[in-house]
Amino acid sequence: MPLNTPGLTPRDRSGGGFEVVDGAGVAVLSSGNALMWDSSTNGGATTQAAKAAAAQQQRDVVRAAPDLAEQAELPTSIEGTDLVIRPDLDLLRGPDTVYPVVIDPWTTINKAKWGYTGSENLTRDDGVARVGKEPTGAGTFRSFFRFNLTSLSGKAIRSVKFLTEMTHSWDCANTPVNLWRSADLATSGKQMWDGPNLALWLEERSGHAHKAPAAPSCPNDPQPDLPMEFTSTNLKNDVAAAIGQDNYTLALSTRKSDGTLETTSNWWKKFDPAMTKLTVEYNTSPTTPTAGQMSTHTGYTAPAKACVTGASRPVINSSAPWLKATLTDPDGSNGGSLSGVFTVQKWNATTSTWAAATGWPKTDSGVAPGAKAEVQFTVSTANGDRYRWQVQTKDTLGGTSNASPWCELDIDTSSPEAVPAVTTADGLYPASPPLGTNVDAQGGIGYSGRFTFSPNGAMGVYDYVYRLNGGAESIVKAPTLGGSATVWITPELIGNNVLTVVSRDQAGNPSGALDYNFLVNIASLPKAHWAMDEGAGTSLAPPAEVGGATATLTNGPTWTDSRIAGTHKSRGKDWAVKFDGVNDYASANVGLDTSRSYSVAAWVRPDADGLMEIAGSPASATDSFMLRKWGDNRWTFGVMEENLGGTAFTNIFGPVAVTGVWTHVAGVYDAAGGKLLLYVNGTKVSTGTVPRTFNAGGTITIGRERWSGTDVAHWNGAISEVSVWDRVIDPELDLAPLVAAVKVGAWDMEDVDTEAPRQEGDASGYQRPLTLADAPAADWAMEGGHNGSTGLLVNGSPGSADTAASVLRTDQSFTVAAWVKVTTADHQAVLAQDGATRAAFYLMYDDPTDKWCITIPSVDTGTATWQYIVSVNPAQLDTWTHVAARYDASARELRLYVNGVLQGSRANTVTWNSSSVFHVGKAKSSYFVNGGTVDRVRAWQGLLSEGDILTDMNEG
Repeated sequence: MPLNTPGLTPRDRSGGGFEVVDGAGVAVLSSGNALMWDSSTNGGATTQAAKAAAAQQQRDVVRAAPDLAEQAELPTSIEGTDLVIRPDLDLLRGPDTVYPVVIDPWTTINKAKWGYTGSENLTRDDGVARVGKEPTGAGTFRSFFRFNLTSLSGKAIRSVKFLTEMTHSWDCANTPVNLWRSADLATSGKQMWDGPNLALWLEERSGHAHKAPAAPSCPNDPQPDLPMEFTSTNLKNDVAAAIGQDNYTLALSTRKSDGTLETTSNWWKKFDPAMTKLTVEYNTSPTTPTAGQMSTHTGYTAPAKACVTGASRPVINSSAPWLKATLTDPDGSNGGSLSGVFTVQKWNATTSTWAAATGWPKTDSGVAPGAKAEVQFTVSTANGDRYRWQVQTKDTLGGTSNASPWCELDIDTSSPEAVPAVTTADGLYPASPPLGTNVDAQGGIGYSGRFTFSPNGAMGVYDYVYRLNGGAESIVKAPTLGGSATVWITPELIGNNVLTVVSRDQAGNPSGALDYNFLVNIASLPKAHWAMDEGAGTSLAPPAEVGGATATLTNGPTWTDSRIAGTHKSRGKDWAVKFDGVNDYASANVGLDTSRSYSVAAWVRPDADGLMEIAGSPASATDSFMLRKWGDNRWTFGVMEENLGGTAFTNIFGPVAVTGVWTHVAGVYDAAGGKLLLYVNGTKVSTGTVPRTFNAGGTITIGRERWSGTDVAHWNGAISEVSVWDRVIDPELDLAPLVAAVKVGAWDMEDVDTEAPRQEGDASGYQRPLTLADAPAADWAMEGGHNGSTGLLVNGSPGSADTAASVLRTDQSFTVAAWVKVTTADHQAVLAQDGATRAAFYLMYDDPTDKWCITIPSVDTGTATWQYIVSVNPAQLDTWTHVAARYDASARELRLYVNGVLQGSRANTVTWNSSSVFHVGKAKSSYFVNGGTVDRVRAWQGLLSEGDILTDMNEG
């Protein structure tokens, strides 16, 4: 258990226990070893009296050991700043142990000072406390002991013991000694006889501890020292009255309660000051509940309303609200369960006074420390009533906290008198019938407009609840009670949209609903788009169908291949811009208002780790938004709240980027609710909200970030296909076409070219025909292809059909598929693309397992790890089978499909880019298809979904 003793030092005490000392090494608090006991009582009692006594002991077991309890003394020690008490395991686990088992909660307070006084003013500074009339004629003595009771502040005293040890008595038999509370002892040592006066008699005890050779001699000399214990109710009550005092002085004297017999010499005694102390059993009073621990609720599970007074008091729309308060006790469960006593008063507006409410106070008992006490108004309240309430915490040991602060509440069960009014704040989406006259579609889906809600003459409107087309509810608070509020709405349907609005008062009472109809146009084209396919020059032109601004390349970024290899016969070659990570960037003023909704997207390939920006909209100090790769390489989209470097902003994060891998990243700001969305490869990966933002002025930069007036975080890598919208994009409408896999090879085996070189044309448009090996190693299978079409027949080495150059970038995401019918069980590669030493992938029949397989070697040259997946079931000979494989470069995941069904996946697959030919029917001069037929071969740069793979299969 941790000890908190600021300015004091805890340490072990000789003989057991511990003490706390001040800077001078003087003990101000000490404790002996602890006592542990179980709850054994006289369970076999037969008489009524014995049963009652046993029951009382059971109830009191937490504070006192029953007479029949099993007991053990526990060593205590100080370890660092912790007090360590080690329970007795034999008692704790004993077969006859009765629970609960208790560890003694008593505390020991050592004397702070001690002193003495004698009627003859003699000095006796020998460390012996003398009491009574010395028989030798030296006078009458009293001894005083000062204690510091400040550690007991806030405690409820249950019992007190004054402990001392008699070391000598004049008489051989018992004679009395009396305990008094005296005036304060100011200093140690000798006092004047008229020093601390005896003020209050507390208790008398008797005993003897005679030592020879003092006269008279006793037959049992030397008698042992006698521990003495004073435990009277007077002592307990007096200590309880003095808690918190730093000078509480007790005196030992032979003077009786009536003031007589202090001069009786045979009552002479000596005591050991070192063994003199107070032990106190106390209960800490429960903690006073604070306003933060108290709440009012319309219903039992309704949201909490804070404890406040005055104009901010909560307003409750219930005639029987709940009051709840969290109860705590410094003693935890050792103080027993807790009770919350609730007091409620009602406001009398006529007399401007508070008066006790009928039926209160109410008590909720049996509450565990840290849990809530809960009571409900059981007498119906009336609309317009005002109440206040507070709570006190009590424990089962008699402790009571102070009263909590007052909490106020008003009762309001009436709704606003009128439905709200709705108007277009920016004129973009005027009302359509029946409330308005507009019949023309405006704006567009995803293009946000502003609407104003007003109370329409209703009094006390606090907020407005609204929803679009029956969707999720949103709430906006009126700036002032009874005021109007303006919000952004982002339409999601072409044609009629319905905005439903309800106003509420402070209590949450709703008005009737208003339906505002408005007509919305189709989605607009991007505000700007740069395909980056120029391949040369210093400017990026938008496509004609989009139009808009031309972007300028600055500081010499270079041109590089994009993620698609080859040149399309109509679209040309796909290019990208390579930024150096130092000072390259591109920019254009596209007139984008970043205080409204917008979206930005791009294909990017990072070539280095660390923070760098894809795109942003710079103001004088900072970008309004930042689409970036974070310092830990996670994709991120961030929006600033204002044009101040380092000011508040919100970032949302996606997965970790993979260096060298092309990835599509998109960020969206929806002004309706300040929502942020981040998409990676067309999939939403993160959301968030930002409370506000600003218009940066319309410029878009690519490849750098503006922060605190400085250009930083330059992009190191390639960027292509940058799109900017002045609306919220639709993932299916806008993103799906951008991230869709691109068909880069399609061979239907229908050309039946018989003149050398015999070729099968590429239907993908990338103009990469397959050249067949000489017949009969490779030949046309007339009506022998899938579904009776023509196919490619491969009769073993050297048969195959090959492109003249690579088709796929195999270090990026790709998908391949083919229909195949094999007639022999052998290692046979259906599709492959070669590197220098081995193929980058092998889609094949695996001879050792007789199953379909996709395998990727980890490196082109050197020792490779063969990363593979085999089909669930064996391959069927002489049976047409659709086999497909896809590699996700961002996730580094490989998958195999047979007849459209996923056969398995492999994580952490490493690949590389092969730059040699694409084969049908073999791989790198081996693994030839032997007597089999291949048909409808496809290759895509990118990922086909499982549904797309099924579609491809069914098309052939």
